[in-house]
Amino acid sequence: MEASVKLPKIELPRPTRWDFIAMATLVAGVVLIGINLLLASKKAPGVSFSSGASVLFIVLQLVVACVGLMLLGKTAKEGTWWGNLASLAVMFAGMGGVLLAAAVWATA
Repeated sequence: MEASVKLPKIELPRPTRWDFIAMATLVAGVVLIGINLLLASKKAPGVSFSSGASVLFIVLQLVVACVGLMLLGKTAKEGTWWGNLASLAVMFAGMGGVLLAAAVWATA
């Protein structure tokens, strides 16, 4: 007779509303990074990057990072680990975007 092996059933928690908000904010942060990279790569070699646009990207990415921190508090209380991971990624994307925008501003 064959012994059947039963694998343990792994249940993944269903994302909550705050988890989806954190994921949408992560997408917004990554889109801002993409726009900043696109604008920086399209500028002509002798033309300087707009100082106002750089400051705008820095402020927007700081807002994204702060929202990610606030979402981490909310998802830790009411969400699942999906939201916690997405909120941490939002904070990293926001701070990475700030550093990128500051680097573009410094080279302008």
